This record gives sequence, structure tokens and C-alpha cells, in this order.
Amino acid sequence: MKNKKARIISSAVNILSFGMLGAYLVYMLMMYKDFPEQIGVHYGEDNEFDVYTSKWLAFFPFMAGFVLAVVFTVGSIAVKNVKSISKKLCDEDYIFVRKTLLMAFDAMKLLWSVFYTIWAHCVIHQTKMFTFGIPIRIFQVLPILIIAGALIAIDSRVRLKKSNCYIIIAELVFISVMVFILIISNNLRK
Repeated sequence: MKNKKARIISSAVNILSFGMLGAYLVYMLMMYKDFPEQIGVHYGEDNEFDVYTSKWLAFFPFMAGFVLAVVFTVGSIAVKNVKSISKKLCDEDYIFVRKTLLMAFDAMKLLWSVFYTIWAHCVIHQTKMFTFGIPIRIFQVLPILIIAGALIAIDSRVRLKKSNCYIIIAELVFISVMVFILIISNNLRK
């Protein structure tokens, strides 16, 4: 039952991710003739366009979003088909590692697809990038924190059995400090 639920969720993520990007690709193709010859395609620190180029490069958000969605899909397929991650893992840990990586790949695929769909919408309409009030550089890093969290969860699961809880606490403190430094450094650039 749990395996079927995981497949349904994974299929839904694939449909949403590729569906969003595909819908905006079709929409962009319909609007392409109305684009100016020079179009904004890249955002600076202030979430405003800082690079204007030929209108055919307006397709960059789709190319980047689609490539990332494919990369995470291939990663998911690889995780599903790998026979053994480590001989040191028991079956329970192996299942946990596999499920955690699959969830992380699906979450990253969905977040990157949302990001590039928003970017595509803004390019089509030549508007300021909407990032929910988060500076664009931080917004772009957020999906990477999913993989960091998944790796910490996997590492913690294995190490908890060995009672190295201090290492886990140190890892969580390290990640918190890195996020804090990222936020502070971004605020200092302003």
C-alpha cells in the first residue's frame, strides 16, 4: 500500500512539474510573435531584468527548468533501480535511504519547476520576478537545502544507531550557521 502511495505522489509530481513547464512553453509559443526584438531574460539582485537579449533566448527558463526536471527524474530512476547502496545498511535503513532520496528529488523537481515557470511567466510579460519577498539569489538556493536536509536525515538515521548524537547536533548547527551566513551576506550586499 505504501509503495503504491509513493508511486502516485511521484507521478503527480512529474505531471505537475512537466505540465507547468509545458503549459508555459505552449503559452510562450503563442505569444512569441508579440515579443519585442530585445527582451529581458535575466534578473539581478533587485529582481528586475539586468540582461536584455534577442527574443529567441526568452526560451531559456524552459530549457533550464526542463533539463533540471529531467535530471531529477533520471536521479529518481537511478535510486529506484540501484540494487544496493551499502552493504553496511540493514534492509530498514536501505528503504529509509531510498525513500528519503526519492522524496528529495521529487521536492527539488517540483520547486525548480515552480521557479522556472514563474521566471517564464515574468519573461513573457516582462515583469519583475516574483519570489514571495525572498531575494532571488536566496530563492534559487532554497531547493538545494532539500538535498542537504535529506543527507542529514540519512546520516542521522545511520549514526543514531551508533549513538553519535553529538555529530548530528553539530551537523544541524552547521547547516543553521550556513543559512544564517547566507542571509547576512545577502543583506550586506545591499
